[in-house]
Amino acid sequence: YIAQGEKAENHLLNSTATDLQLTDSTTISAMKTTRSVALLGLVLLSCLSDIAVAQRRASCGMFLLSGKTQAVCPRNYEPVCGTDDVTYPNECTLCKEILRNRAIDKKHDGRCVKIDCSNYRRSVNGAAVPCTLEYNPICGTNGITYRNKCSFCSAVVNGLDVNVLRNGECNQHIDCNEQKGSNLACTLDYNPICGSDGKTYGNKCQFCSAVS
Repeated sequence: YIAQGEKAENHLLNSTATDLQLTDSTTISAMKTTRSVALLGLVLLSCLSDIAVAQRRASCGMFLLSGKTQAVCPRNYEPVCGTDDVTYPNECTLCKEILRNRAIDKKHDGRCVKIDCSNYRRSVNGAAVPCTLEYNPICGTNGITYRNKCSFCSAVVNGLDVNVLRNGECNQHIDCNEQKGSNLACTLDYNPICGSDGKTYGNKCQFCSAVS
């Protein structure tokens, strides 16, 4: 009986030890799994942050001093439009706002206007930007009627400080008293004007020359 009792006791101890080993093994395995999930989460978060930075349209790194988190901006005027529909004097000024943890980005180069002109490009050597003859007039804040969106956006991307006043014609007379004669020496500045004859003139001088 004593021998059988010792065997039973040893069996119980061995069973308990095995259970403890299994419990410890399960706990360690669970801890490893939890740690792996946490590390994976950190990696994914890091990747998503990198993707977000990569997708940012504003290039802010070039304006940062070494070891600084504030931008040092030049005074040049090269306006950009932010996604908050605010016109910033240049990209660096926009970056200052971004570095203040504002959730904005660059929408497009140039001023913010009520019409999206981001798909239009600046003319080369003063040449007129080719536009269709479709007549959907837009009245600019400068009192000039533009034949269509293309004509308006061509003026915008070429630096004219104009926005949309309303859709339709301006019905405003253009004063040509100071620019008379058919032989006017006009510049190549492209600030298009749509005449009542359906033609688009490169600027006021060219329009007045035709009227004379």
